[in-house]
Amino acid sequence: MPMHVRPGVFLRRDPAGDAVPVIFDIPRSGAEYPRSFRPTAPFADVQRSISMYVEEAYAGVVDAGATWLYACFPNVFIDPNRNELDIDPDVLEGEWPEPLKPGEKTKMGIGLIPMVCAGATRLYPSKLPVADVRARLDDYYWPYHRELGRLLQGFRDRHGMALHMSCHSMPAIATAGQADAGQRRSDFDLGDRHGTTCGAEVRDLVASVLKGFGYNVTNNKHFIGAECVRKHGDPANGIHSLQIEMNRGLYMDEAARTRSDGLARVRGHLAELASQLAAFARTKSRG
Repeated sequence: MPMHVRPGVFLRRDPAGDAVPVIFDIPRSGAEYPRSFRPTAPFADVQRSISMYVEEAYAGVVDAGATWLYACFPNVFIDPNRNELDIDPDVLEGEWPEPLKPGEKTKMGIGLIPMVCAGATRLYPSKLPVADVRARLDDYYWPYHRELGRLLQGFRDRHGMALHMSCHSMPAIATAGQADAGQRRSDFDLGDRHGTTCGAEVRDLVASVLKGFGYNVTNNKHFIGAECVRKHGDPANGIHSLQIEMNRGLYMDEAARTRSDGLARVRGHLAELASQLAAFARTKSRG
């Protein structure tokens, strides 16, 4: 299959034949640590922030004609699923050139530039220089989003539509500090920001396929969808962006951080999901 790389930033796999207007983006599973990233937290704690193995779970989507886009850098370095202004000014050394908009996640230390990992472990001993944060945006965050946006707009221009699945994972049981702390989560939670980033027909198709495999599927229950779908979703103009949160208990041992036997089964199911989305896209596409 054709492969395209921007070293350290993204890896893209295209189908061998004609691409259908379907893209699966994996923005929070990267594990290529930039040389400029020098946290003082223990590496084991740093690594716990990564949504491990999601890129492997979706590896089969390319065979269905879909495009697979993977952010190589770790979300603990800079998180593509946060807004570019979601920064706490108190963690910066220097002045940001425009007003910042820190949200609830930033107050918890897990905004655009995470300041804690593994729940409460501090990542850095001091504030971060503004130039450092700006470089993370310019060299990693924006190139990834530009590539995702370019692909989606290209599909929209050629086919009149684009289907965007933003692929994430969630702990089986919500951790402290979350609104659903202590609760066992569904197998898949589909986030469309309450219908604003994805049409109901697309969302319902994804839910139907996953339920057909016996999974417990919810909508906007645990996560409504964050920046990747907010920034790119535009259903009124044919771009449907849906955040898919997958329960880690389906495919990994969370305590050991290792793959489980369920990974191969999930990979097959997600490949079939891609096939169903590709078939849907072909019926709706104008070319």
